[in-house]
Amino acid sequence: MNAAAAGAGVLLLFVIAFTAAATGMFTSSGGDTTCVLAASADIRAGAVAELDEEQRGNAALIIQTALQLGLPARAAVIAVATALQESGLRNLPHGHLDSLGLFQQRPSQGWGAPEQILDPIYATRTFYKRLVAVRGWEQLPLTKAAQAVQRSATPNAYARWEALAQQVVDAFTGFCVPVIPGEQVAAVIAYAYAQLGKPYQWGAEGPAAFDCSGLTMRALQAAGITIPRVAADQWRHGPRIPAGQEQPGDLAFFRMEQDGPGHVGIVIGNGQMIHAPNSREVVKIALYERADLVGFTRPIASEAR
Repeated sequence: MNAAAAGAGVLLLFVIAFTAAATGMFTSSGGDTTCVLAASADIRAGAVAELDEEQRGNAALIIQTALQLGLPARAAVIAVATALQESGLRNLPHGHLDSLGLFQQRPSQGWGAPEQILDPIYATRTFYKRLVAVRGWEQLPLTKAAQAVQRSATPNAYARWEALAQQVVDAFTGFCVPVIPGEQVAAVIAYAYAQLGKPYQWGAEGPAAFDCSGLTMRALQAAGITIPRVAADQWRHGPRIPAGQEQPGDLAFFRMEQDGPGHVGIVIGNGQMIHAPNSREVVKIALYERADLVGFTRPIASEAR
Protein backbone atom coordinates (compact mmCIF):
# COMPACT_ATOMS: atom_id res chain seq x y z
CA MET A 1 0.00 0.00 0.00
CA ASN A 2 1.46 3.38 -0.94
CA ALA A 3 1.95 6.23 1.53
CA ALA A 4 -0.99 8.23 0.21
CA ALA A 5 -3.38 5.30 0.57
CA ALA A 6 -2.10 4.54 4.05
CA GLY A 7 -2.47 8.17 5.08
CA ALA A 8 -6.01 8.29 3.73
CA GLY A 9 -6.89 5.17 5.66
CA VAL A 10 -5.55 6.60 8.89
CA LEU A 11 -7.42 9.87 8.36
CA LEU A 12 -10.65 8.03 7.60
CA LEU A 13 -10.47 5.95 10.74
CA PHE A 14 -9.67 8.99 12.89
CA VAL A 15 -12.76 10.65 11.46
CA ILE A 16 -14.74 7.56 12.43
CA ALA A 17 -13.43 7.52 15.98
CA PHE A 18 -13.79 11.19 16.75
CA THR A 19 -17.13 11.61 15.01
CA ALA A 20 -18.42 8.79 17.17
CA ALA A 21 -16.99 10.41 20.28
CA ALA A 22 -18.70 13.68 19.45
CA THR A 23 -22.10 12.00 19.17
CA GLY A 24 -21.66 10.05 22.41
CA MET A 25 -22.84 6.88 20.69
CA PHE A 26 -23.07 3.65 22.65
CA THR A 27 -23.56 0.01 21.76
CA SER A 28 -24.05 -3.28 23.53
CA SER A 29 -22.26 -6.51 22.75
CA GLY A 30 -25.34 -8.57 23.39
CA GLY A 31 -24.02 -9.71 26.76
CA ASP A 32 -23.13 -7.69 29.83
CA THR A 33 -20.67 -5.44 28.01
CA THR A 34 -22.05 -1.94 27.43
CA CYS A 35 -19.84 1.01 26.66
CA VAL A 36 -20.85 4.68 26.79
CA LEU A 37 -18.26 6.13 24.45
CA ALA A 38 -18.21 9.62 25.91
CA ALA A 39 -17.27 8.25 29.32
CA SER A 40 -14.10 6.60 28.08
CA ALA A 41 -13.17 8.56 24.96
CA ASP A 42 -10.23 10.13 26.80
CA ILE A 43 -8.85 6.65 27.57
CA ARG A 44 -9.08 5.54 23.96
CA ALA A 45 -7.67 8.81 22.61
CA GLY A 46 -4.77 8.34 25.00
CA ALA A 47 -4.18 4.82 23.72
CA VAL A 48 -4.01 6.00 20.11
CA ALA A 49 -1.73 8.88 21.12
CA GLU A 50 0.82 6.31 22.28
CA LEU A 51 1.28 5.22 18.66
CA ASP A 52 3.23 7.10 16.01
CA GLU A 53 2.01 7.61 12.44
CA GLU A 54 3.44 4.33 11.11
CA GLN A 55 1.94 2.34 13.98
CA ARG A 56 -1.47 4.02 13.60
CA GLY A 57 -1.49 3.27 9.89
CA ASN A 58 -0.72 -0.40 10.48
CA ALA A 59 -3.32 -0.64 13.27
CA ALA A 60 -5.91 0.91 10.94
CA LEU A 61 -5.08 -1.60 8.23
CA ILE A 62 -5.36 -4.56 10.64
CA ILE A 63 -8.73 -3.38 11.96
CA GLN A 64 -10.15 -2.51 8.55
CA THR A 65 -9.08 -5.90 7.17
CA ALA A 66 -10.97 -7.67 9.94
CA LEU A 67 -14.12 -5.71 9.07
CA GLN A 68 -13.69 -6.39 5.36
CA LEU A 69 -13.40 -10.12 6.07
CA GLY A 70 -16.55 -9.99 8.20
CA LEU A 71 -14.67 -11.02 11.35
CA PRO A 72 -15.73 -10.00 14.85
CA ALA A 73 -13.82 -7.18 16.46
CA ARG A 74 -12.19 -9.68 18.84
CA ALA A 75 -10.10 -10.86 15.88
CA ALA A 76 -8.72 -7.34 15.44
CA VAL A 77 -7.83 -7.12 19.13
CA ILE A 78 -5.86 -10.38 18.89
CA ALA A 79 -4.14 -9.26 15.69
CA VAL A 80 -3.19 -5.80 16.97
CA ALA A 81 -1.81 -7.26 20.22
CA THR A 82 0.17 -9.83 18.24
CA ALA A 83 1.65 -7.19 15.95
CA LEU A 84 2.53 -5.00 18.94
CA GLN A 85 4.50 -7.88 20.47
CA GLU A 86 6.10 -9.19 17.29
CA SER A 87 7.09 -5.97 15.51
CA GLY A 88 5.89 -3.01 17.53
CA LEU A 89 3.25 -2.52 14.80
CA ARG A 90 5.95 -1.91 12.21
CA ASN A 91 6.50 -3.63 8.87
CA LEU A 92 10.05 -4.76 9.65
CA PRO A 93 12.26 -6.03 6.80
CA HIS A 94 14.15 -8.23 9.26
CA GLY A 95 13.76 -10.21 12.47
CA HIS A 96 14.83 -13.35 14.32
CA LEU A 97 16.11 -15.90 11.81
CA ASP A 98 13.99 -15.33 8.68
CA SER A 99 11.08 -13.57 10.40
CA LEU A 100 9.66 -10.56 8.54
CA GLY A 101 6.93 -7.97 8.57
CA LEU A 102 4.14 -6.92 10.90
CA PHE A 103 3.66 -10.34 12.45
CA GLN A 104 7.25 -11.58 11.98
CA GLN A 105 6.06 -14.42 9.77
CA ARG A 106 8.68 -16.83 8.45
CA PRO A 107 9.00 -17.96 4.82
CA SER A 108 10.58 -21.17 6.08
CA GLN A 109 7.42 -21.91 8.10
CA GLY A 110 5.07 -21.67 5.14
CA TRP A 111 3.84 -18.09 5.57
CA GLY A 112 4.72 -17.11 2.00
CA ALA A 113 7.54 -15.58 0.03
CA PRO A 114 9.45 -12.66 1.63
CA GLU A 115 7.87 -10.12 -0.71
CA GLN A 116 4.41 -11.42 0.20
CA ILE A 117 5.06 -11.28 3.94
CA LEU A 118 6.32 -7.71 3.60
CA ASP A 119 2.96 -6.74 2.06
CA PRO A 120 0.95 -5.72 5.18
CA ILE A 121 -2.37 -6.62 3.55
CA TYR A 122 -1.16 -10.11 2.64
CA ALA A 123 0.42 -10.61 6.07
CA THR A 124 -2.74 -9.49 7.89
CA ARG A 125 -5.08 -11.62 5.79
CA THR A 126 -2.81 -14.64 6.28
CA PHE A 127 -2.80 -14.08 10.04
CA TYR A 128 -6.60 -13.98 10.11
CA LYS A 129 -6.84 -17.06 7.88
CA ARG A 130 -4.81 -19.06 10.38
CA LEU A 131 -6.58 -17.54 13.38
CA VAL A 132 -10.07 -18.52 12.27
CA ALA A 133 -8.82 -22.04 11.55
CA VAL A 134 -8.11 -22.44 15.29
CA ARG A 135 -11.02 -24.29 16.86
CA GLY A 136 -12.92 -22.09 19.31
CA TRP A 137 -10.53 -19.17 18.86
CA GLU A 138 -13.21 -16.63 19.85
CA GLN A 139 -13.40 -18.11 23.35
CA LEU A 140 -9.67 -18.52 23.96
CA PRO A 141 -7.61 -16.12 26.08
CA LEU A 142 -5.67 -13.78 23.82
CA THR A 143 -2.34 -15.41 24.64
CA LYS A 144 -3.58 -18.85 23.61
CA ALA A 145 -5.28 -17.60 20.45
CA ALA A 146 -2.18 -15.68 19.35
CA GLN A 147 0.14 -18.54 20.25
CA ALA A 148 -1.93 -21.03 18.25
CA VAL A 149 -1.20 -18.91 15.19
CA GLN A 150 2.32 -17.66 15.88
CA ARG A 151 3.91 -20.51 17.88
CA SER A 152 6.15 -18.06 19.71
CA ALA A 153 8.97 -19.00 22.07
CA THR A 154 7.47 -16.52 24.59
CA PRO A 155 3.69 -16.99 24.30
CA ASN A 156 2.80 -15.20 27.54
CA ALA A 157 4.33 -11.98 26.20
CA TYR A 158 1.19 -11.28 24.16
CA ALA A 159 -0.78 -10.63 27.35
CA ARG A 160 0.99 -7.35 28.11
CA TRP A 161 -0.48 -5.82 24.95
CA GLU A 162 -4.11 -6.86 25.34
CA ALA A 163 -5.32 -3.72 27.14
CA LEU A 164 -3.64 -1.37 24.66
CA ALA A 165 -4.87 -3.40 21.68
CA GLN A 166 -8.41 -3.35 23.07
CA GLN A 167 -8.30 0.43 23.51
CA VAL A 168 -6.84 0.99 20.04
CA VAL A 169 -9.56 -1.12 18.41
CA ASP A 170 -12.18 0.70 20.49
CA ALA A 171 -10.79 4.07 19.37
CA PHE A 172 -10.65 3.26 15.69
CA THR A 173 -14.06 1.64 15.48
CA GLY A 174 -15.79 3.99 17.93
CA PHE A 175 -17.30 1.24 20.05
CA CYS A 176 -16.81 -0.71 23.21
CA VAL A 177 -15.60 -3.94 21.61
CA PRO A 178 -16.60 -7.03 23.62
CA VAL A 179 -13.59 -8.89 24.98
CA ILE A 180 -15.28 -12.18 24.03
CA PRO A 181 -16.71 -12.96 21.47
CA GLY A 182 -18.03 -11.32 18.22
CA GLU A 183 -19.80 -8.06 17.51
CA GLN A 184 -22.10 -7.80 14.52
CA VAL A 185 -23.47 -4.39 15.50
CA ALA A 186 -19.93 -2.97 15.59
CA ALA A 187 -19.24 -4.26 12.09
CA VAL A 188 -22.47 -2.76 10.73
CA ILE A 189 -21.93 0.69 12.18
CA ALA A 190 -18.19 0.78 11.55
CA TYR A 191 -18.91 0.14 7.88
CA ALA A 192 -21.49 2.92 7.84
CA TYR A 193 -19.11 5.38 9.52
CA ALA A 194 -16.47 4.58 6.93
CA GLN A 195 -18.82 5.82 4.19
CA LEU A 196 -19.47 9.27 5.70
CA GLY A 197 -19.02 12.02 3.13
CA LYS A 198 -19.42 9.77 0.09
CA PRO A 199 -21.84 11.02 -2.58
CA TYR A 200 -25.40 9.85 -3.08
CA GLN A 201 -26.10 8.12 -6.37
CA TRP A 202 -29.39 6.41 -7.14
CA GLY A 203 -28.87 2.68 -7.53
CA ALA A 204 -25.30 2.79 -6.20
CA GLU A 205 -24.06 0.10 -3.80
CA GLY A 206 -20.55 1.45 -3.16
CA PRO A 207 -17.71 1.68 -2.76
CA ALA A 208 -17.55 5.19 -4.27
CA ALA A 209 -21.22 6.19 -3.87
CA PHE A 210 -24.46 4.90 -2.36
CA ASP A 211 -28.18 5.29 -2.38
CA CYS A 212 -30.00 4.80 0.92
CA SER A 213 -30.76 1.09 0.66
CA GLY A 214 -27.45 0.33 -1.05
CA LEU A 215 -25.71 1.69 2.05
CA THR A 216 -27.82 -0.33 4.48
CA MET A 217 -27.44 -3.51 2.43
CA ARG A 218 -23.65 -3.21 2.29
CA ALA A 219 -23.38 -2.32 6.00
CA LEU A 220 -25.30 -5.45 6.97
CA GLN A 221 -23.19 -7.51 4.58
CA ALA A 222 -20.11 -6.29 6.48
CA ALA A 223 -21.48 -8.23 9.45
CA GLY A 224 -22.27 -11.29 7.35
CA ILE A 225 -26.01 -10.51 7.12
CA THR A 226 -27.93 -10.56 3.85
CA ILE A 227 -30.95 -8.29 3.41
CA PRO A 228 -32.96 -7.33 0.30
CA ARG A 229 -31.76 -4.52 -1.95
CA VAL A 230 -34.50 -1.86 -1.82
CA ALA A 231 -35.96 -0.02 1.18
CA ALA A 232 -39.50 -1.39 0.77
CA ASP A 233 -38.24 -4.99 0.73
CA GLN A 234 -35.87 -4.31 3.64
CA TRP A 235 -38.90 -3.09 5.63
CA ARG A 236 -40.69 -6.40 5.02
CA HIS A 237 -37.55 -8.34 5.97
CA GLY A 238 -38.10 -7.42 9.66
CA PRO A 239 -38.57 -8.11 12.46
CA ARG A 240 -40.28 -4.83 13.42
CA ILE A 241 -39.14 -3.00 16.55
CA PRO A 242 -41.50 -0.70 18.51
CA ALA A 243 -40.53 2.97 18.59
CA GLY A 244 -38.52 3.68 21.71
CA GLN A 245 -36.92 0.21 21.68
CA GLU A 246 -34.64 0.81 18.70
CA GLN A 247 -30.94 0.11 19.19
CA PRO A 248 -27.71 0.78 17.27
CA GLY A 249 -27.62 -1.40 14.17
CA ASP A 250 -31.39 -1.29 13.63
CA LEU A 251 -32.81 0.18 10.43
CA ALA A 252 -35.05 3.28 10.48
CA PHE A 253 -37.59 3.67 7.66
CA PHE A 254 -39.24 6.80 6.27
CA ARG A 255 -41.73 8.13 3.74
CA MET A 256 -44.35 5.42 3.33
CA GLU A 257 -45.24 4.94 -0.32
CA GLN A 258 -47.52 2.51 -2.18
CA ASP A 259 -45.09 -0.40 -2.06
CA GLY A 260 -43.52 0.46 1.30
CA PRO A 261 -41.06 2.97 2.79
CA GLY A 262 -39.04 4.97 0.29
CA HIS A 263 -36.04 5.73 2.50
CA VAL A 264 -33.91 3.92 5.11
CA GLY A 265 -31.04 4.68 7.48
CA ILE A 266 -28.91 2.88 10.10
CA VAL A 267 -29.55 3.71 13.77
CA ILE A 268 -26.35 4.62 15.63
CA GLY A 269 -27.79 5.73 18.98
CA ASN A 270 -28.82 8.94 20.71
CA GLY A 271 -31.65 9.49 18.22
CA GLN A 272 -29.22 9.54 15.31
CA MET A 273 -28.70 7.53 12.16
CA ILE A 274 -26.29 7.33 9.23
CA HIS A 275 -28.02 7.56 5.86
CA ALA A 276 -27.59 8.53 2.22
CA PRO A 277 -30.27 11.25 1.92
CA ASN A 278 -30.51 12.34 -1.73
CA SER A 279 -28.54 13.54 -4.75
CA ARG A 280 -28.02 16.98 -3.17
CA GLU A 281 -26.26 15.56 -0.10
CA VAL A 282 -23.63 13.03 0.96
CA VAL A 283 -23.74 10.10 3.40
CA LYS A 284 -24.11 11.78 6.78
CA ILE A 285 -25.31 11.59 10.38
CA ALA A 286 -28.81 12.93 11.04
CA LEU A 287 -31.67 12.73 13.55
CA TYR A 288 -34.27 10.09 12.74
CA GLU A 289 -37.12 11.56 14.81
CA ARG A 290 -38.98 13.31 12.03
CA ALA A 291 -42.52 13.54 10.69
CA ASP A 292 -42.16 10.89 7.97
CA LEU A 293 -40.67 8.19 10.24
CA VAL A 294 -42.42 4.86 9.55
CA GLY A 295 -40.70 2.54 12.02
CA PHE A 296 -37.74 0.29 12.76
CA THR A 297 -36.55 -3.24 12.00
CA ARG A 298 -33.72 -5.36 13.44
CA PRO A 299 -32.12 -7.46 10.68
CA ILE A 300 -29.49 -8.80 13.10
CA ALA A 301 -32.24 -10.42 15.19
CA SER A 302 -33.77 -11.86 12.02
CA GLU A 303 -30.44 -13.41 11.09
CA ALA A 304 -30.10 -15.01 14.54
CA ARG A 305 -33.41 -16.86 14.35
